[in-house]
Amino acid sequence: MGNRKHSKIDKLDPEIRETVDEMIKSGMCYHEIADYIKDSGMSVSLASVGRYAKNLMTTLDALRISQENFRAIMEETERYPNLDTTEGILRIVSSQMLTAVNQMPEEQLQNLDFDTLTKNAVALTRAAAYKKQVDTKNREILEVGADQFRTMIFDAMAAEEPELYRKVRKFIKKKQEKSA
Repeated sequence: MGNRKHSKIDKLDPEIRETVDEMIKSGMCYHEIADYIKDSGMSVSLASVGRYAKNLMTTLDALRISQENFRAIMEETERYPNLDTTEGILRIVSSQMLTAVNQMPEEQLQNLDFDTLTKNAVALTRAAAYKKQVDTKNREILEVGADQFRTMIFDAMAAEEPELYRKVRKFIKKKQEKSA
């Protein structure tokens, strides 16, 4: 889909092109679509309509697959609340790679470019490792920030509300003893 060719149909007014798209999606015959376009002021061949329809359906199929993959990622992250989207994507991509390799016929496996496959697997592993590294750094930053906030609050409380400070410290100590 990177080097998409632009046909006469792509150059139609958006309203007419949307109607043509709907006609294609509903399964209308190419000659009916070509007649509709001709009635709007432009002549196109049946082959042109066919190429446009093929490209449109390919694009729609790719979009549908993307939507299904996104839904699968969201289901995975909903099933595991502590799992973020990146981790869900990594799991799905890993699963799809393994499934694709397992389903390959023997002849295709023999012709498989294992260097490319290995590079892709290493890239996936690096992405997972990088994500874990970022998660660890973020957790450390959060903990340091929480410690600084707690220190600031306790220092202010000790100076301005010493009775409240003693009660809070006593409460925290009691909770820590219960959890130990």
